[in-house]
Amino acid sequence: MPLMSFRSLAVAAALVLAPPTAAMADYAVIGDSLGVGVNWAAKARVALARNSIAIHGGAILEQIRQLPRGTIAFMSLGTNDAVGGAVDVRKPVQDILAAAAARDVKLVWLGPPCVFKPWNTYAKQLDTKLRDQLKGTSVIYVGMQDADVCSPSLRGREGVHFTVAGYTLMWQKAARAAEQAGLPVVAVAANEKLASLKDNQKKKPSPKRHRKRKPTAPSAPAPNKEAIPGAT
Repeated sequence: MPLMSFRSLAVAAALVLAPPTAAMADYAVIGDSLGVGVNWAAKARVALARNSIAIHGGAILEQIRQLPRGTIAFMSLGTNDAVGGAVDVRKPVQDILAAAAARDVKLVWLGPPCVFKPWNTYAKQLDTKLRDQLKGTSVIYVGMQDADVCSPSLRGREGVHFTVAGYTLMWQKAARAAEQAGLPVVAVAANEKLASLKDNQKKKPSPKRHRKRKPTAPSAPAPNKEAIPGAT
């Protein structure tokens, strides 16, 4: 996948958080490469998300063990399991919950989003299983199978990873769910800021009458809309 342009990085950097409140707590972003993308919007002080992390295997447990005690951890996890149809996750989920409890970590779990791939059926099945298994636990589960998240306009050509706007939307949904559950996390309004930025780029200055305009250099290219690179 193509790397993001410097212009795209500038757009991502412009997606700043709302001013923190006195009750705001530190939080982390962990999990897979979708979590790497989410952190473009989240700007977490602790960012441990990496490529190729799954529910199965011990890599996610190591990420949790690295977290400071009492951290609120936004965890994107499940897409790599759905790729291979590994939807029987009861035991590894129990291990994840135990690791979080041992560190007094509060998990906000961003579930596997819909994908434009043949294995999307497994992503849906895994989302359902995770909802059922996490019901009644301390985990805040945030499903990513909604129609707004599934919009093709928020995805790269490969149909799995998101654009900057897509990752921002994922972060907004997760942060708001955390706040609704009483966690001291400030949600962002970055999606509106991104929309405003794009609108400003589309606007052209009105020509001035009775003045000859000097030729200008070609305008800079629009921000790259491709997804942030990296295997899930």
